[in-house]
Amino acid sequence: MPRTNGVQIRQRRQERGLTTAELAARVGFTNAGSMRNIENRDDPATMIKLYRIARELGVTVDEIIANDASTSEA
Repeated sequence: MPRTNGVQIRQRRQERGLTTAELAARVGFTNAGSMRNIENRDDPATMIKLYRIARELGVTVDEIIANDASTSEA
């Protein structure tokens, strides 16, 4: 399972004025803790989760993963 750039997800979520609970509900998570774990990189997200998050945030999964690669190399 790919590790995501939680900072990127958090930033996009905040730009859209969403709380972790709101985004979690929109993508079908049972609680906000799941979203926080992904944002904090404590939980690797499945591709299905990444797709749902990306779709809700208006980005592609590639953008989330690509941003992670550039952050990891820095």
